[in-house]
Amino acid sequence: MSSDDEAVRVVPLGRTFTLDVPLGPAGDLALTGFASATGRGKVHGDQSCGALRSATAVRRVESRFRDTLGRLCTNCSWPLPAGSPILKLGASVVDIDSLKVWIGREPDSLEDQALDEDAAMALAAGEYPPDPVGSSAEGIEEDGSKDEFDHEAWDRYERARAIRHQHHVHWRRLQSYMLRSNEAVAAHPFLRSWAEPLQAELAKVIDAERRSLTAMLQPAALLDAAGVPLVARPTFMPGPQFATLGGDAPKVFAKAWSEWSHQAQWSWHRLEDNSFAVSSVVRDAIGRRRKGRDEAVSGFEGLVEQWIASARREASRYDDEPRQLLAVGIPGVARDQIDGRDRDPLTRWEGAVIATYQIAVNWPNGTIALLAPRVVADHLIAGATRDLPVERLGTGADALPAEALLSGWTPEKRHDS
Repeated sequence: MSSDDEAVRVVPLGRTFTLDVPLGPAGDLALTGFASATGRGKVHGDQSCGALRSATAVRRVESRFRDTLGRLCTNCSWPLPAGSPILKLGASVVDIDSLKVWIGREPDSLEDQALDEDAAMALAAGEYPPDPVGSSAEGIEEDGSKDEFDHEAWDRYERARAIRHQHHVHWRRLQSYMLRSNEAVAAHPFLRSWAEPLQAELAKVIDAERRSLTAMLQPAALLDAAGVPLVARPTFMPGPQFATLGGDAPKVFAKAWSEWSHQAQWSWHRLEDNSFAVSSVVRDAIGRRRKGRDEAVSGFEGLVEQWIASARREASRYDDEPRQLLAVGIPGVARDQIDGRDRDPLTRWEGAVIATYQIAVNWPNGTIALLAPRVVADHLIAGATRDLPVERLGTGADALPAEALLSGWTPEKRHDS
């Protein structure tokens, strides 16, 4: 076909457009369908619709779209040009109507609430059971202490991490639905009056999900992570504990620092819980060698402890600084065009910071105000991108009220500045 207008899309208008949906200018467009010869009953998009079989005669009807609303068959689909305003409006209506799926749901069961509470208690102590024997499946393979391995504790923490992950994914998914509904209203402003009550209800659901997530996050871990990029890149100091690595020791050291520092500064875990990034580098470098392995692993564990202490020391330098008011433009979760999976442009640390320090939201603009510690604010700003615009609006008490400052800021204004 030579143009988009010549292409045809088949759409279920009766299931998309209900009587409460504003049609705007599209309501005056002509719509062709089929009805029984009496002119009563439903209007159909398909002449062969089963609901017309009992009709003694069928005739073609043409009327304004708005005059047909309420009579559209919910089983039929209408062939429309790909460039039809009705088709474009329908896509926006679907994005807004989909909000109904997430609102008005039954509250969590008592069992689910109890699981959430247990997950929050477990994760307050870290990502893994505090007992070293029960903290890693590696312990079973290396020291043979199967009898001492605490499977129950391991299962509890694994369940807790899964619950937190589910809340995080759902919170971000709900935000994405809200942002898509904003785009639909922007494309068709006459839908605003219909969309706003649904968006207001969804906003409550989003905030409830945010609070469930933040109950399983530790602000202290977010502060420590923000201190990692402030640590000066360490210099490798040779020692007998690294002898098994030979001449590769400096390269292993550099890679271990790179892996750990990147993982630690963008994670919501405690700094101690990112040490696997180093142990995996060391074990890969040693390979099957047994001699000197334990000494090298222990040596790098000591280095990680130094890095952690340095990061916390750097973060603590900002303890007396006033909190910063930030405006953040929230990106939605994007669907990968290749594998069809959701891709979140936010790191775990960024998502956790936004959830933890949120004090105001302007959903029509898709923006959130945060009141965050200085070191956290600086790290968030340093990582800002076009997908995640961030701007400092003020400092301490002078920055309030956040709602007023947030209403005057949009991500587009930041990009143009």
